Amino acid sequence: MKVSKLAVLCLLLAMFAASTAVSAGTYAPKVDNFIFLVDTSGSMDENYVGTKEKKVVLAKSIMERINSNLMELGYKGALATAAPAREIQALETYSSAGFGASIAKLPTVIGSRPTPLGEGLQALEPALQGVSGRNAVIILSDGRENTGTDSVQVASDLAEKYGVCFHTISFADSVAGNQPLLDSITNAKPCGVAVSAEQIADDAALQQFIKDVFYEAAAPAAPVDGDDDGDGVPNSRDKCPDTPRDLAVDADGCPIPVKMQLKVLFDFDKSEVKSIYHQELANFAEFAKQYPGVDIEIGGHTDSVGKAAYNQKLSERRAKSVRAYLVEKLGMDGARLTAVGYGMTQPIADNKTKDGRAQNRRIEAVLKGVYQKR
Repeated sequence: MKVSKLAVLCLLLAMFAASTAVSAGTYAPKVDNFIFLVDTSGSMDENYVGTKEKKVVLAKSIMERINSNLMELGYKGALATAAPAREIQALETYSSAGFGASIAKLPTVIGSRPTPLGEGLQALEPALQGVSGRNAVIILSDGRENTGTDSVQVASDLAEKYGVCFHTISFADSVAGNQPLLDSITNAKPCGVAVSAEQIADDAALQQFIKDVFYEAAAPAAPVDGDDDGDGVPNSRDKCPDTPRDLAVDADGCPIPVKMQLKVLFDFDKSEVKSIYHQELANFAEFAKQYPGVDIEIGGHTDSVGKAAYNQKLSERRAKSVRAYLVEKLGMDGARLTAVGYGMTQPIADNKTKDGRAQNRRIEAVLKGVYQKR
């Protein structure tokens, strides 16, 4: 470890107020409850290796920087110490001001004390029992444990019982630290995050630690699905936006053309227009005079008997037969009339019955650009 890096560490810790906070509007809480547990044993009263600062002083400064950058997202926060186990702030809705006042109460003069870190973890259980949701414990320690209950086992038990994610900020060093112990606590659940005091001195690393522990990118807000043209079909499904409000629309929000089913039926496998339907076509020709210049599609249809390819051609012959009668016998403008065959693809009745099949052998006329009203 280079002394120059640690000198930078001390300088950055003193400048925590300059850290850049992220926008609360883009994040959602990853935890519902968190507890900071600060090791206040005798080894934390020693200088961090290569510096003139006590570990506990640096720990307090790191907490101040975290608090300065942590967004208020409705989670509950608490603060406690280990060695001795003491609650400084009970779990309550987190606010930067309130938590900052609690951090100020952390002792920085410790003296010689043993390190019962496991007992400090055990003392958190009553608080965890009283809450529900996602829990996190953030430990600031050098990992030196020399008495009391096994902290790794306690962390494992709390993780299993209360779903706690353990995160560690390590002050372990070659003199007294125990990094493997802190790693074992962090790994009590896969969600644990571990950093060293030196790493978190960097502002970018601090921000990343906060994001990893406390919140995540919020899911994009679902678009408000309005109905701008007022046709009853949401914008997300409307294939014909800006439809005039007085027109009837289909399920896609598109205007429904004026469609007339001409009472012209055909014998099986035939396309000739029978004389009994001549008056029906004459009535249609008279009706069409109300729409001069409007193009009209004459659509032919069949039942389902036979092969699709044959029925397609049969439907085309039927449509052409009706078109020819309208033009040649009734004097309609052929330029306005288009004959189209749909085969057996658009039945209007049950093809399993004789009557249904007869109804499907039909002609429909669609007035192009003329739509049904609501």
